[in-house]
Amino acid sequence: MNKKIGKYFVLISVFSAMIFFITSAISHAGDSVNKIKLADLNALIEGNKGKVVIVDLWATWCPPCRKEIPGFINLYNKHRSKGVEIIGIAFDENGVEVVPPAVKKMGINYPVYLGGGDIAEAHDLQAYPTTLVYGKDGKIASRHVGFVSEKEFDDEIGMLLKK
Repeated sequence: MNKKIGKYFVLISVFSAMIFFITSAISHAGDSVNKIKLADLNALIEGNKGKVVIVDLWATWCPPCRKEIPGFINLYNKHRSKGVEIIGIAFDENGVEVVPPAVKKMGINYPVYLGGGDIAEAHDLQAYPTTLVYGKDGKIASRHVGFVSEKEFDDEIGMLLKK
C-alpha cells in the first residue's frame, strides 16, 4: 500500500511542478520575459489540447512581425473565450533587454517568451515571422512563413474551431 501512495505522491509532485513552471513562465507585458525550450512549448501545446493554438515566432527588429502583432492582439481578444490561445516566441539576441519593453509598448495581451535554439531548429525556422497554427487535436494544422493578415488568421481560426 505504501508503494502505491509513493507512486501517487511522485506523480502529483511532477504534475504540480509542471503546472508551477508553466504558469510561472507566462508573461503578459511584464518587466521580464522568460525563456522557453522545445519541451516547454510542447507541454504548453499539450496542455491546451481542445483549443486552437497559434504560435508566433518573431523578432522585435522584424517589420512584418510588428505589423502582424496588432492582429494577434485583436484575435486573442475576439477568440480567447471560444478556445483560442496565442503564444509569442521572440528570437532576439538581446531579448532579455529588448523584448519586455516591446511587449509593453505594443500592448501584447498574450504570453510571450524568449525562444531557444531547439525551437528554431525543430520548426525549421528560416524567416520571421513564422506562425504555427495547431488544431484542437494538438497537431500542426498549418505553417505560415511571412506576414499573414488578421482576416486570414481569423478565417482559419473559425474553420478550426468548427472541427
